[in-house]
Amino acid sequence: MARSRAKNILIIGAGPTQIGRDTESEAAAVQIIKNFAETDRNLFYVTSDANSVIPRLDVDVKFIEAELTVNSLIQILRENEIDVILPVAGNTVALQLSEQLNESGILKELNVRTLGVTTTTIHNINNPELVNRVLKHIKEPTIPTTVVENVTDALRFAKRVGFPVLIKPIASLTKTNRIKCDNEHQLMEMLESAFKVSITNQVAVEKSVVGYKEIEMIVIRDAEGSKLLINGGENFNPIGVHSGDSIIFSPTQTLTDVEFQSLRTAALKIAEILKIKGVCHVQFALDPTDGKHFITRINPFFDRSSAFAARATGYPIANVVAKILMGQNLREIKLSGVQRHDSLALIEPVMDHIAVRFPTWSFASFKNANQQLNTRMKSTGSVMAFGRSAEEALQKAIRSVDSTTAAEQAALDESQLSEAQLINVLIHPRAGEVYYLLEAIRRGYTVDELAKMTHIDAFYFYKLRHLVKLEQRLRDNRFDMAALQEAKYFGFGDTQIAHLWQVRSDEVRDFRIKKAHVFATYKGVEPTAGEFPYLTNTYYSTFEDEDEAVRTTGKKILVLGTANSQVGTNSAAEYTTFQTIQRCQKLGYKVILINNNPNALTLIPDLADKIYLEPLTVENCLNIIHQEKPDKIIAQGKWEIVTQLVLRNVQVEQLPVSRTTRSENIEADYMGVISSINGSINLFGVVGIDEDNMFIPIEVSEALKVKVDPLIKNANQHITNNGIYSVIIKENMHQLQIVSVVPLAVQDLPFLSFAFDQDFAGIITEITLNGSSKIENHPIIQGDYRYSHVYPYTQFGLKKPQNPPFSLAIGAEFQSIK
Repeated sequence: MARSRAKNILIIGAGPTQIGRDTESEAAAVQIIKNFAETDRNLFYVTSDANSVIPRLDVDVKFIEAELTVNSLIQILRENEIDVILPVAGNTVALQLSEQLNESGILKELNVRTLGVTTTTIHNINNPELVNRVLKHIKEPTIPTTVVENVTDALRFAKRVGFPVLIKPIASLTKTNRIKCDNEHQLMEMLESAFKVSITNQVAVEKSVVGYKEIEMIVIRDAEGSKLLINGGENFNPIGVHSGDSIIFSPTQTLTDVEFQSLRTAALKIAEILKIKGVCHVQFALDPTDGKHFITRINPFFDRSSAFAARATGYPIANVVAKILMGQNLREIKLSGVQRHDSLALIEPVMDHIAVRFPTWSFASFKNANQQLNTRMKSTGSVMAFGRSAEEALQKAIRSVDSTTAAEQAALDESQLSEAQLINVLIHPRAGEVYYLLEAIRRGYTVDELAKMTHIDAFYFYKLRHLVKLEQRLRDNRFDMAALQEAKYFGFGDTQIAHLWQVRSDEVRDFRIKKAHVFATYKGVEPTAGEFPYLTNTYYSTFEDEDEAVRTTGKKILVLGTANSQVGTNSAAEYTTFQTIQRCQKLGYKVILINNNPNALTLIPDLADKIYLEPLTVENCLNIIHQEKPDKIIAQGKWEIVTQLVLRNVQVEQLPVSRTTRSENIEADYMGVISSINGSINLFGVVGIDEDNMFIPIEVSEALKVKVDPLIKNANQHITNNGIYSVIIKENMHQLQIVSVVPLAVQDLPFLSFAFDQDFAGIITEITLNGSSKIENHPIIQGDYRYSHVYPYTQFGLKKPQNPPFSLAIGAEFQSIK
């Protein structure tokens, strides 16, 4: 029998961080939950992500840790009498699960409906043939596509449309991308594995549009059909390189107005025909010869592109969509920053800057991984940068990649490549491509030559050529004020200039500030480009005269964010920073955050009091410190940027946590978690470690407690600083012994906080700032689950070793052991 009103809402999460999925889905979920919490609805959030911040939100939401499978969701629907499921915060995972739930008949049986996107739309976009029918209905051109159930039909189709073709499994629960096949042999080889991962034993085959421009449009639609374009982005690479591995510029750089308006109109039509209530990301392949386009992807959910659009424009997409999902329309929703009476959300954002999203890789940790770029995404994270020109934004993005991963951006030393090697890299793009392109320009390759070899628009090579000319001007004019000023305006960092002048970066900084009087200024990021008075808390640096940032007043603290997601430091580091910010605010500080990960959880509106979207470099940190004069600066332990700042006499409060991991792959049976404050030890509890190094929360029996207590009391002899520690314990001949006592690892911190119902990041923050923290013990969370690490071996095409080091994990997940 139908329930009278939608009371119980289940939000389906995206699962653990992995290649292709950072914390952007969780960031959207946090904003949706905070908005929905203001109503009288009962909220449920399900995920298998062990690094989820949802359990620690100060709002009323029931967190359900479970494997993201149809069977587990059916049980949740029944047990909690769910009225509505919300899949749009769970990426493709939630959409595919919603499709399977609908096909199982359980949604009809329990009278459960979907919110934001209909089951019909979900069914359509999960099937390329049905998508093509929809596109034909709205008179949009379609790429020749078919769905096959055997190799023979696939080969017949490929011969008809011509190679290359792209294939993609239908209804695959694993993260899959389109795979390019250039000939019959490749097609037959790839089809074998594609059929295996398809639940329906079906594979989509489509004509390849490799070489076309890749353009992205983000639109919003409400229930009454009002629609607006939020943002357009242009991929540096043409179709053939996964958009997650390509540099992306926003706004679009090379489109004519006719082309732009055609794509905008198409994106809005798609949102309308699919009856989207919320956000929709549409990807296009644009033929550079005649301006005709095809639609290659429709994502009616929050993804990395919608996250980047929100950061690039300053338009609070997730908050606006949350209100749409709650029943409001765009003409009723107000943007809180706009300082005028008609401050409605029904405005298309305008940008007076250029934003760049730049991929980052972790290949240094996976030496045998194939670094060629294709339709399979390989970057583990990304950074973003803002500037007044394409050159400045790109330069800042390049500088955003910290030195620990800089070598991975250019896996080969571009200056040492032979001509044949360089040409091969130009034709077959690989990680760090922009470095090879700059080298080619230095060697005299022309714009036309490079555009022909790479299929990248000539516009970008003119920009790169300009940067190379600026490099040469700097080399020829050491300590020249005019050359310095021009270089800074176009995004050169002090370290880059120092390299060209062959001096230390501190000498460049001293010359820039004391003699040339060239200072960074800050511009606000907001969706009206100054058309309306707008209160923003988000800024980026440039080198112009006007400074829009006002120094924060009161007691304030600068928090160094985690930047791009890498193996070892990923969503767990974001979780830790999120909790650090909240505890700093509870301690009375106004929080100033520096971060530039476009997918970052910590960049959601209204979390930090002020945000600087800047590279985490010494130069930028010193500029912000000079601008804000914070009372304290806090960072997650000792990492390179912290070391460099300390060398420059900057006092940084370093959280006593391990940014890598606990002792790896050691034989152990238990791990105790303790606090040590001024010599006083407190045991929060004990978790077990099985043969797979997975944690299982256990109740401490009296027999085990008798053995553990004496060990814990003696743990202080291994500890020099206050903090939270992991005590690794081995059982030998029924006797327990301490193997090691190490600061709590960032990777383990979210799960252990959940298991013991503690805010360990907050406690560590308070101990660091105040020297102590009030400790309250809570009962261990009851549940039959394991905690395990997620690795990127599969995405890299590598075989997972038997005991991979925890420091190479990219995420963590709950696993049921029922």
